[in-house]
Amino acid sequence: MSIGKNIKRLREIHNLSQKELAEIAGVSDKAVSTWENGIKEPRMGVIQKIADHFNILKSDIIEDRNSNVSPINKNAPSINGSSKPMPLLGSIAAGLPLEMVSVREWINVPAEVADLYPNAFLVEVNGDSMNKLVPSGALALIEPVTEVNNGDIVAVAVNGYDATLKRFYKFQNGVTLEPESYNPKNVTQFYSSKDIEINPISVKGKLVWYMAPLNMKF
Repeated sequence: MSIGKNIKRLREIHNLSQKELAEIAGVSDKAVSTWENGIKEPRMGVIQKIADHFNILKSDIIEDRNSNVSPINKNAPSINGSSKPMPLLGSIAAGLPLEMVSVREWINVPAEVADLYPNAFLVEVNGDSMNKLVPSGALALIEPVTEVNNGDIVAVAVNGYDATLKRFYKFQNGVTLEPESYNPKNVTQFYSSKDIEINPISVKGKLVWYMAPLNMKF
C-alpha cells in the first residue's frame, strides 16, 4: 500500500475532509489530493506531524500494511517529553566540501535542544573525515555564529559558498581545518593568510549537537 493510500485510510478512519487533514499537516488541501492520488509524496517532517497528531507511528503511514492504521499501545508506559521542528538545510561535507542549500525539510528534535539553540539549523554530514565524533549520515545541529574558539568543530564556508565540517584553529598566519577521522586519507587542511585573501573562509556556525536520522541504517 502506498503512502497516499495509508493517508487516505487514516483520513477516512477519522472522518476528515482533505481540507481538514491539510490543516493538521500544515499544507494545502491540493497537496493532500496529490498524495492520495500517488502524484507526490509528503516530506518526512509532514508525515511525522501527521503521525504525532493522531498518536501513531510514522511507520504506520510509510510502510505497506494491509491492516488498519494502528494507534500506539495505550497500555505502554508514558514518556514525558516533547519535540520541536528545526530546519534541515541539506548536506554538509565531512570530507569534500559540498554546497549548502536552502531548507529541505523540517525535522523534529528534542524541545530542550531546540529551546537552547532557537536559531540553529540542521545539516546532513556526508563523508568520514569527522567519523571519530560524528558519523557520516548524521544530522548535525549548527548554531550560527561568526566567532568561535580554537578547537571548536565548525561549519566553514570556503570561496563564499562551499561548506565543510571540521575542527577549527586560527593562527596569525592562517587557518587550519583539522579532521577527526579513522581514515588516514583525511588530512589537515591549512589556508595561509594569502590563500584566504584569494579564497575567503567564513565561519557559518559551530556544532552543538547531532542526531541519527530516522532512516539511518546500523
